[in-house]
Amino acid sequence: MKAQKIVNAKYHIIVVVLFVLGWQQAGAWGSTGHRAIAEIAYHQLNKSTKKKIEKILGDSYLPLYATYADDVRSERENPLARLPHYVNMGFDEKYLEAKVNERGDLVTVFDEMVARVKDTNASVEERAAALKFIIHLVGDAHQPMHVGLAEDLGGNKVDVKWFKKDTNLHYLWDEDMIDYSRLSYTELSRFAGQPTATELTTLWDASVTQWIDETHACTQMIYDNLGDKNYGYPYYYQFSPVVFKQIQKAGYRLGNVLNKIMKDI
Repeated sequence: MKAQKIVNAKYHIIVVVLFVLGWQQAGAWGSTGHRAIAEIAYHQLNKSTKKKIEKILGDSYLPLYATYADDVRSERENPLARLPHYVNMGFDEKYLEAKVNERGDLVTVFDEMVARVKDTNASVEERAAALKFIIHLVGDAHQPMHVGLAEDLGGNKVDVKWFKKDTNLHYLWDEDMIDYSRLSYTELSRFAGQPTATELTTLWDASVTQWIDETHACTQMIYDNLGDKNYGYPYYYQFSPVVFKQIQKAGYRLGNVLNKIMKDI
């Protein structure tokens, strides 16, 4: 009996550890970053798209749903809680050259969610959840630590200091730099700026796998500049423009994606 209790205890510890690791790779940009992306996208939606989104979700204001895909992680029995929000690639790889993850990844989940939203035979609840995931995953696809390396769990195992406080590379890019800006999500959406007409065309023409490769280029740049891992003002001023640009890209691409999806429904 005692041995069985020990086995059960070890099992529960393993489950908790796996859950925590899954959670660590789940969140990207934090709530402020995700809502900023959704705010940018909301202003790109046409009237028809807004009406169709409202019919599915009850409201077309996208920031309301930007963190759902992370929030659902607390529902351990919900299959949606276990879906990956990231892509693991070799440092010098492109997405289409990388080893396929049998459990799926951000790209495969995104494609599944798009198909589900378009499936008029699916229930309203299923389509609503899928739409909320799309709103979130486009943001994740532009967070460099979500297109990262398996060996360090997307930067979670890379310990760094942020203004002398302990953190890790993943959390630094998820929240620390955005929190340091002290911007609300609406302010952050403005600080992210607007692309030029040429840039906008390029953003819209890119495929999801091209988004991933673009983001991975940012990941490579971050790892090439790890330095002493004791970060503060210099690091913020070097990389905050990258944060703003990635949020801008994600916002405009999300708006375009939603307009296209809703046009097909």
